[in-house]
Amino acid sequence: MISINTWDLTNDQLHQAFKNNRDFITLKVRGNTWEPITRWLRLDSRIFRETTNRARITLCDIESLGEIYNYRPIRWKVNKLTPLNTKIFPTSIKNIVKKLPIIKELAFEIEITLYKYKETNNNKLISIVIPARNEAGNKKLLVSALKKFEKIQNNIEIIFVEGNSKDNTYSVLKEIKEDFSNSFKIILLKQTGKGKKNAVVEGFNISSGDTLAIIDSDFTVDITDSIDAIIQASKNENILINCSRTIFPMEKDAMRWANYIGNRCFAIFLSILINDSISDSLCGTKVFSRKFFNLMKKNGSWDSKLDPFGDFTIIFEAANNNFKILNYPVRYYARKSGSPNISRWIDGLKLLRVCWFYMISEL
Repeated sequence: MISINTWDLTNDQLHQAFKNNRDFITLKVRGNTWEPITRWLRLDSRIFRETTNRARITLCDIESLGEIYNYRPIRWKVNKLTPLNTKIFPTSIKNIVKKLPIIKELAFEIEITLYKYKETNNNKLISIVIPARNEAGNKKLLVSALKKFEKIQNNIEIIFVEGNSKDNTYSVLKEIKEDFSNSFKIILLKQTGKGKKNAVVEGFNISSGDTLAIIDSDFTVDITDSIDAIIQASKNENILINCSRTIFPMEKDAMRWANYIGNRCFAIFLSILINDSISDSLCGTKVFSRKFFNLMKKNGSWDSKLDPFGDFTIIFEAANNNFKILNYPVRYYARKSGSPNISRWIDGLKLLRVCWFYMISEL
């Protein structure tokens, strides 16, 4: 994607950049601290002359102009911290410093990417992957969810991925598949690997939909909210809907205290790293397009084993590849049966490793 230097543009050229009607626009601006300094150093200021030679375009101006032409900002990131040559410093160190609060606000050169908002035909196929491990006790919730899926106007396919359960989850899913076989296409897989990330990968690798959704089989996230999120995501292929359980009050015992604190800390950390707001970093319900999925497959991040759940990889890759991340409020309930299939401390350390990988990377 070509990045345009706004300080070299005329008025007509700036407007034309938006009128070209591209899916994405990437523009560079001077940081608010450096913008007047760079003009003063060129004596290009009303302080020194009657009129100036170049425009003074800020981040705020670009965001405002984007709204006028129906473009929405994805995020901005630091291109250069200073006009000085920094080649003597390792790239990993520079990537870390660029993401630090306050310091990034003082950057010399900022790059902002916007996407053209346009609703696509939302009658395309939707693929819903539901990983399931030791969830036989949630049969009623599974049946209830599929009955609600029947009301979706789009064509849908459901892919159950049973993950080495110690109970009769596979038999329950097989029975459900037979009961709903006349309603929509249902695929039942036995997971060949381990972990939620692997289950999701195996499910989506055989999917056919244009819109892809992940839904946890404990259905602690309200299924009506999940369906609404899927419908909204199907309208635009340039967005990732990241459902958030932490916006509204959750049911008592829905999330253990330590898990809640960890989730909130990770959400703040991720928001700093990608320079965009994340309100829930580990909600299992995420919806994105085939376009985004293909991109992750191509760059290898989708099949990476670094992330135990895949949530952080999806968020980081969306930010890194200019897909707008939208927080979608959902209601969150306590488990009706079974227990969480995670190890909060061991998996927490694994998630810190994922954050470190992206912190030292260009993002």
